[in-house]
Amino acid sequence: MKTRLSCASAILAVIAATTLFLPGHFRTVHGATDYMVLTVKDFESGISYRAVQSHAPIGLLTNPCSQADNFVPTIDWNDGTGEHKPDTNAATKMFYSKVPVIQNGDYLFWDDTHVAADPGPQIVVTKLVVHCLGDPPGDRTFLTRNFVNIYARIPLNQAEFTKKGEAVDTVKGHDTVDLTLTLNAPAPASGTWVKLETTPAGVLNSLPPYFRIPARQTQAVIPDIEVRKPTANATVIVTAATVGRPQQTQQLTILP
Repeated sequence: MKTRLSCASAILAVIAATTLFLPGHFRTVHGATDYMVLTVKDFESGISYRAVQSHAPIGLLTNPCSQADNFVPTIDWNDGTGEHKPDTNAATKMFYSKVPVIQNGDYLFWDDTHVAADPGPQIVVTKLVVHCLGDPPGDRTFLTRNFVNIYARIPLNQAEFTKKGEAVDTVKGHDTVDLTLTLNAPAPASGTWVKLETTPAGVLNSLPPYFRIPARQTQAVIPDIEVRKPTANATVIVTAATVGRPQQTQQLTILP
């Protein structure tokens, strides 16, 4: 009897191993709803990722097939715009030079056009429709209900040129200066993005168009901003804004 049981177990193991690596069979083990998930769960209302984060990914895709000949991710932000396809880094390759497929693995996705609307908790539905090469006709659909939080933007209280924590109004060309940004209240879990504009443009090197004040922080410093050397005394002002009234720095005089 023990011998028969051992033989049966061995046969089942061989069948399982063979099935696991058939061309169209799922090779990775996941729950039914985690093939497309948001990895960013905290968003700031009224601003898009394209504007502030240079195409930062917001989620993770998993292709459960060895090769998928249909692989369509969509996202519905539950804001009335309906579902649409986000950008992904899943690359199509040719299977035996005949069929375009997506290889098994994990991929990132983006949604640069999305602008979060009203603050509060929301449910965002991500959906992956997939068909494994070699499987019978008929796609598989995997839905995930992602719970996210949308936070109101925090007004800016002050923007100031500083050095070693103290306000400055004069600096030499090719020297550096810090920009200290202060909010009216601590930034939420999403952080608070501050828009920055220089007048006149091009005077400061390495000043980003947007800067994120981290979560739970009221103040942040952009350090070591290089000042271009003018041919004669020049001045510069930075305007910083979130919501409400924009804040301007003191006028900074730049010496040759």
